[in-house]
Amino acid sequence: MFQKTRGILLKKTKLANGGLVLKFYTEEFGVKSFIGRSSKKVKNTFLPLSIASFSAYANPKNELNNIKDYETEYPLRDIYQDIYRSNILIFLNEILNHVIQEEEKNLQKFNFLIKTILELETQPLSMDFHLIFLMQFTSYLGLEPDTESKGTYFDFAEGEIKGSIPTHIHFFDESETVLFKHLYDLAFEEGISAQFTNQSRKRALQLIVTYYRYHTDMRELKSLTVLETVFG
Repeated sequence: MFQKTRGILLKKTKLANGGLVLKFYTEEFGVKSFIGRSSKKVKNTFLPLSIASFSAYANPKNELNNIKDYETEYPLRDIYQDIYRSNILIFLNEILNHVIQEEEKNLQKFNFLIKTILELETQPLSMDFHLIFLMQFTSYLGLEPDTESKGTYFDFAEGEIKGSIPTHIHFFDESETVLFKHLYDLAFEEGISAQFTNQSRKRALQLIVTYYRYHTDMRELKSLTVLETVFG
């Protein structure tokens, strides 16, 4: 029996025999890995966050099944020709590898990621693209912060703004809270257009990454320093 699905490529691991382990976030099965084959003909096929449709033989005895009829749906060309877009893609790819783990169907999350990747490829690029994505994606992870409460300190352990300094260390100070709330407004409120400066963009990125690290299994990000340098 063959399983057919669409998927977003999260990770490619080369095997000693020339094969590949391909980790996808799929439309039908959540996170799932398959065996693929590399060749000169398809050397640019399995690129980070490629959107593809394919089928694979479903053998419950095998943890990994061979991928069949693989077809890239939307070749990502402009992304790889632009230093800003390509570094954003690499950064988002690393984030998604850390925070998406479930082996279950979630169409809303899958469609949001497809939409994000295609916007990165086809739309005029905002220098705050990656920041807005990270904030918006919190709602698909069940981590959307509450920034409506009155106060001056964002308690990122509780995910809400407090009127007084929390009794623990997991909070943002007054200026950081203003920055974090502005990012939330950019991501979720219509009519907000004021972008960050280079300095505030870097700090806002550090804040949202701190928020993710506290609430997910996300570890040190190799691509973060490069991204900060490129956007600096």
